[in-house]
Amino acid sequence: MSWQAVVLLVGGFVVAGIFSWLQHYAYQRTVNQVATEENRSGVVLVTGRGKGKLRGAVVLLVIDRRGKEVRRALAMRGASVFARFQERPELCGPLDGLADREQSKMLRKAIEDAVANFKRVTAGARPAVKA
Repeated sequence: MSWQAVVLLVGGFVVAGIFSWLQHYAYQRTVNQVATEENRSGVVLVTGRGKGKLRGAVVLLVIDRRGKEVRRALAMRGASVFARFQERPELCGPLDGLADREQSKMLRKAIEDAVANFKRVTAGARPAVKA
C-alpha cells in the first residue's frame, strides 16, 4: 500500500470522527434545549434508541407523569451523520399504544425503549402531593 492510500484512509477516519462528534453535539444541544423549555413539575424527559444494521432512530419524549401522556415528541432517524431531530406531533397523546402510531420499525423500537425508560424512572417515584 502506498503512502497516499494510507493518508487517504486516515483522512477518511478523521472526517468520519469529526462528523460523528458534530452529530453528538447536535444531540446534546437538542436534549438540553428541550430540557430547558420543558422544565416544569410533573413532566419527565426520556430518550429511546432503536438500532439496526445500517439505520437507527432516536426519540425524545416529554411525558406528563400524572396523565401518562406524551406532551412533546422529537425524533431523529436515518443512516448518516447528517440526521437531525424533528418535531413529531403525531406521537403526542396517550402513552398506551404509542408505538402503534408509528410506521417506521426503528422508530417503533426507539419509542418502546423510551417508554421502558419512563417506566424505570418513575417506578420508585412518589406521586406529587398537591398543597
